[in-house]
Amino acid sequence: MRDSPIVVTLDLDWACEAAIVDVLDWLHDAGIPVTVFTTHHSAAVASQMDELEVGLHPFFAPDSSHGSSTAEVVRHVLDLPHNIPAFRCHRFAVSNEARQAMSAVGMTISSNVCTDLECVAPFRDRFGMLEVPIFLEDGGYLYRGHSLDSVARVIDLAHRPGPKVVVVHPMHFAVNTPRFDYMMAIKSSVSRGSWRELADSSLAALRWRGRGVRDFLCDFLQEALKRGGEFIRIGDLARRYGERSEHPAG
Repeated sequence: MRDSPIVVTLDLDWACEAAIVDVLDWLHDAGIPVTVFTTHHSAAVASQMDELEVGLHPFFAPDSSHGSSTAEVVRHVLDLPHNIPAFRCHRFAVSNEARQAMSAVGMTISSNVCTDLECVAPFRDRFGMLEVPIFLEDGGYLYRGHSLDSVARVIDLAHRPGPKVVVVHPMHFAVNTPRFDYMMAIKSSVSRGSWRELADSSLAALRWRGRGVRDFLCDFLQEALKRGGEFIRIGDLARRYGERSEHPAG
């Protein structure tokens, strides 16, 4: 799998600190490098900036807590600790306006194309940024109703040439979500503030006891490691492709 590097990324999505610590600890223990796309300040992420890549995860929507306009959202997320010029929009809610605004403040890497287990090579968008498509997103995998029982099919697909970007959400990981509507029900039952303040005990009460997406992801990543898979960060991948040769015209 040396010609098919795996890039593990975390979309924080305002997850509680207990869930963020949970997934970061697991990846650290497994020896898997990770790129975080951050929505808010996390003490765990901030304390590991020397070993983590941290990009931005803006939400461009009228009801966004990041701001009510493109300019406000950009200003808000730029104040979050980050160390790479990369962004992925929450809910993949990107537009030409958002892309241009993020490019104008120095972003050179975008990861806003989410496929369903497709291998799409990185490419240049209209603003000259390197677009790094996603191979597997945990929420999308659940939404599509794919099997959580076996990783064999996904491992076979991951052998195809080209990078495979994997998106993990800390809350899906911590709760071991078994199906898409399970997490949607949890989200609808708590306020935004409560979502960010859930403690270990609350997560334990919500955690699915059968096989869920955490089990699937852990099995997939461990099997890839066993087969000698190469794990790199999104910044490393961008350097292989070259981030951007010149700044786009206005």
